[in-house]
Amino acid sequence: MPDRPSSAVPRIFTAVLAGVSLPMALLVPLWITAGRMLFGVEGHLVSIFALTAGPVLAVLMLAAAVKITAAAAARRPFGAPLKTSLLLLANYVLAGAFGFFVPDFGTPQAGSVFSALAGPEVLGYSAALANPFGIATLMVTVAVLVTALRARPEPAGRQQAARL
Repeated sequence: MPDRPSSAVPRIFTAVLAGVSLPMALLVPLWITAGRMLFGVEGHLVSIFALTAGPVLAVLMLAAAVKITAAAAARRPFGAPLKTSLLLLANYVLAGAFGFFVPDFGTPQAGSVFSALAGPEVLGYSAALANPFGIATLMVTVAVLVTALRARPEPAGRQQAARL
């Protein structure tokens, strides 16, 4: 069974996810590293993430995004496979949640985006939620990369048949 959506909505979904994979490969690590600063929350974790988690995540996501975008450009119509698109969406949602909940420390402006919006009394919840979201983000990022690297190019005959 080919992994090619038959209706317009899934085709648009797979095209959009393939198209945004490169910019998101830079924006997601930036959000996780320093997104809290947009809400007036900052601390030592910004510099720690800038030297550790941010670059690692960016390299993994960029490697996957380059492969996904190149494969999507070779497909007709343009788009990533549906499974890859769903993994990408899960990756963005998990990373967004991680960046939202990850608490910073060491300065008077410490906290998380969640605690900046809901109040300092929820900081413990932020810490409790950040860990599973962070682990899931890394796991899904690796899954996206492995999926992108293992994807086989679609034979030209199958592309011709899909256009008909």
